[in-house]
Amino acid sequence: MRKDIKPIFKWAKQNGDANIYDRILMKVMPNLIKENLKLTSKMIENSETIEVSTEVYDLIVTKAEELVGVKYV
Repeated sequence: MRKDIKPIFKWAKQNGDANIYDRILMKVMPNLIKENLKLTSKMIENSETIEVSTEVYDLIVTKAEELVGVKYV
């Protein structure tokens, strides 16, 4: 099953700092590489949707919550 991570990044930007995209990407990079996903902050900004596996989605939610300090709803 594929899930869209764009809303997570949008939420993180609204609640986090200016470099939040890069900070999240650095935390999940090994998993993105395993999935053969290449993401940059610019790609996140310019994409309408970004579909990933449930595992990567869950990991990005966890890391975003850790970095922002707030639960993603």
